[in-house]
Amino acid sequence: MTPSIVSQDAFVGTWKLVELKSVDKEQKISYPYGKNPVGHIIYTKEGYMSASIMMSNRLNLGLSMEEIQNGRNVSKLQLITKLKYIKATFRYFMAARNYISYSGKYEIRDNKVIHHVEVSLIPDWTGIELERTFEFSEDILVLTASSAKNTIYVTWQRVS
Repeated sequence: MTPSIVSQDAFVGTWKLVELKSVDKEQKISYPYGKNPVGHIIYTKEGYMSASIMMSNRLNLGLSMEEIQNGRNVSKLQLITKLKYIKATFRYFMAARNYISYSGKYEIRDNKVIHHVEVSLIPDWTGIELERTFEFSEDILVLTASSAKNTIYVTWQRVS
């Protein structure tokens, strides 16, 4: 589908992650979330979007649901002296490192979709615009983001 004639309707729905790869200036390919990441991106007709991507083999934290929910009540002393909490803190860091999510409004400008980030795992992203070039092919959507160092290709397949 030619980007210049794409409307918001082409985006609306739920998309499942197929692949996320990074290609650097020397054409070296890497997979920041591993070769089998999982995720979804959802676009609504009201103009909102939400994206979540994670590495598929993240370690469990090793805490009960109650301990996770009450984690803010654990003292700093416990966090740095109890092995269980030291392990969980490290695993929590690694889980967050291998996960990304954000949401907000979106708009189409020419051959780009602009995500206006309102909520994000990464605090620095809140309030910014993430610009992605897009390309459709049947039920596939490829979003591309380029920087001075590399180009990220995120391939999604429509599920609804």
